[in-house]
Amino acid sequence: MAVCYNCKTEFNGKFCPTCGAAAQAGPAPVQVAPRVAPPVYTNVSVAPPVASTSVMGWIGWMFLIGCLPLLGLIIMALAATDPSAKNFAKANLLIILILTIISLLIVGAMFLLGFGLAATSN
Repeated sequence: MAVCYNCKTEFNGKFCPTCGAAAQAGPAPVQVAPRVAPPVYTNVSVAPPVASTSVMGWIGWMFLIGCLPLLGLIIMALAATDPSAKNFAKANLLIILILTIISLLIVGAMFLLGFGLAATSN
């Protein structure tokens, strides 16, 4: 039994009944997928590990924040090397901003309400 190299039809004889190609001796060719080399990664940069803030470092930051709260948090947000310390300072600055706005709204409402009461009592 022969296999046509052209159309892969199995047949007996010297010529393929399907496409008419001449029969060749030997087994049918095996098609092998081309070998692909695995990717080679170069210049992969890995960020160096960041040292966390030590206990004494936290005590220093807390002392600075306790003595100069707003300025201490601004310095901490800009100068700290530990990302968690920077995030702590940014979160506290955001809370201070929100509470300041709420306080100003309450004082403004009380101021306007006070003027309203003063105007009705005269």
